[in-house]
Amino acid sequence: MKSLHKIGRGLLVLAVILWLPSGSFAELAKWDQERVTALGAELKEACDALYETFLKEPEKTVGSGQARDYYRLRQIVRRLKGDARQLSSALAKGEGYDQTLPIYESLMVMVRDARETAKRTFTSNYVLDKASAVGDVLRRIAPYYDPKALEEG
Repeated sequence: MKSLHKIGRGLLVLAVILWLPSGSFAELAKWDQERVTALGAELKEACDALYETFLKEPEKTVGSGQARDYYRLRQIVRRLKGDARQLSSALAKGEGYDQTLPIYESLMVMVRDARETAKRTFTSNYVLDKASAVGDVLRRIAPYYDPKALEEG
């Protein structure tokens, strides 16, 4: 009976290891509070600019096929702005990795949602430029939160 438990436990450990994304055992960039705080402030500014630019976009006509995605994307951009502001504020107060990781993870979920939604709706080059600026800051802050970012970037 004990050997079955050992086999079961071994299979569970193997399943967890196989399930983990590659690079999950990589190390993060060395935490630099001053640098990450500056990047957080930069991210807040970039998200504010994205939101303001997005609001200047003409609204999609209801029934155009893009209206729902337009409004969904507008909500995502609004939430990005709020989370970027929250991250910047937390970092400025001296909060570190453990306290700010959930905010960063939330931001990244929204970024993935925005990418998917944006594929289905037309946005101007002005919005795309502002979105690129947000992406640039996220690429620079990612190594402090995501060990895979060092491998990918």
